[in-house]
Amino acid sequence: MTISVSGSLSNPSSVTEPVSAPSAVTQRKPKTAPPADVDTVKLSQSAQVRLLKQQGQSPSQIASNLSIPMATVDGYLLAIPVTGPTATPVPAQSQGPVVASQPPAKG
Repeated sequence: MTISVSGSLSNPSSVTEPVSAPSAVTQRKPKTAPPADVDTVKLSQSAQVRLLKQQGQSPSQIASNLSIPMATVDGYLLAIPVTGPTATPVPAQSQGPVVASQPPAKG
């Protein structure tokens, strides 16, 4: 996009050349919702806190990034452990009754 100025000038040597518009003035796209075929998930505040903690952020960094009080971050972190899912041990299935063997009798 170029801008030019026309009109009569008292001094012909001061004629200006067309000026290009700054890139900041370019047309801006309006914010729109993502396309329908894109899956998005909105995390709750407590989930965001836990995720940021798992990514290694300190509680003060999390509070600053989410613009929430430190007490809220502490509450979320104390309420739910951030260690991740743990495996639940499954008992082995027995093949039948277990019989304890006894040493042979002396005699």
